[in-house]
Amino acid sequence: MRVVAIPFLDENPALVGHNLTVASSHPAIDQVWGIAGVPPTQAFLDSLRGAIEIIPQGRFGVCRPGKGDAMNTAIDLAFKQRVEHLHFYDADITNFDHSWIDGARAGADRGYAVARHTFPRAVTDAMVTWMITKPLLAAKYPGTLLPRVGQPLGGELLLTSEAIQSMATSQLVRDRSDWGIDTALTFTGIASGHSLYEHHVGEGKRHSLYGSLVELKVMVAECFDVATHLPTVTIPDVEHFAEAPSPVPSDLRKQSGYSVEATLPLITAPWVPGELECAATLLADDVLTRIERMVATGDYGFLDETVWYGILTRLGKPGPHDSGPALDDLIFRLWVGRVLNYTTIHAARGFDHALDYLQRTIEHYEESAA
Repeated sequence: MRVVAIPFLDENPALVGHNLTVASSHPAIDQVWGIAGVPPTQAFLDSLRGAIEIIPQGRFGVCRPGKGDAMNTAIDLAFKQRVEHLHFYDADITNFDHSWIDGARAGADRGYAVARHTFPRAVTDAMVTWMITKPLLAAKYPGTLLPRVGQPLGGELLLTSEAIQSMATSQLVRDRSDWGIDTALTFTGIASGHSLYEHHVGEGKRHSLYGSLVELKVMVAECFDVATHLPTVTIPDVEHFAEAPSPVPSDLRKQSGYSVEATLPLITAPWVPGELECAATLLADDVLTRIERMVATGDYGFLDETVWYGILTRLGKPGPHDSGPALDDLIFRLWVGRVLNYTTIHAARGFDHALDYLQRTIEHYEESAA
């Protein structure tokens, strides 16, 4: 059986229903599962057409209930029902059509255990990926495929039966009931030796972007937490194929992923209880001095790629402050400053320069860690 799973919570019901219906109309898909984070209305259920089953999101993990529980609900069911192919797609994609399914199937039909979608994004989008996940993967697993996966936090992927089994039996995956699930799935797939196919969606993933970066505060903390707590293991070489990218659409070259004006006040917000103490305990004195100046004056200019790498690797070390609200607030404040630094210095110089800078930065982090 071949299944598409689309987790949903508070997305536009009309869009969710449309994407579920599109998936159910694909001739190669036997069933579509809508994984519901909240009970859907009767009107929503009445709007659905095709072989669609709405499944309540279960509780699997030990972290905040969220996207991870939704994906684990589908993975657990797919494992029990011996599903051959399990596709995942985010519910908020506005350009979802059969080509997304066809692209993933192309990888599975060529014998790859996991297929992931990659796509161009605005140069100030994907800032959790570029500033949290990829740097930490580069620091911990240099020279492996992990920091080079195009969309390690992407919710668009296909798992074949062998990969479904690995995910369903991985405690790391099952525990991550929150935004950390994407990192856990990426890590487990490669650490388990599963071959990876990356399908390129040339027109990009069209979805709503952000106002203030405060909308990503929970995601930042949870993605940092999972990346810093991944096990220290030898990562195998895996078979990997990435489709060549196509020219980036002109509108994406000009698109902004967030509002700088709405975000600026976040770095000068008052310290929360324990945040300054956490910084003083974990960071070098010279960095702490510059952070205090940033909070007082809004000067984020010191947060270049070198300083940021040092901050990430120090905050990521286990210790008395390795989790908790104070560390979450500190990580978020510094991440905002780092994103603003990158936006005003590198993104301002154009799409090609910014993307090249991001890629070279991750390569440099790998070299530093090797």
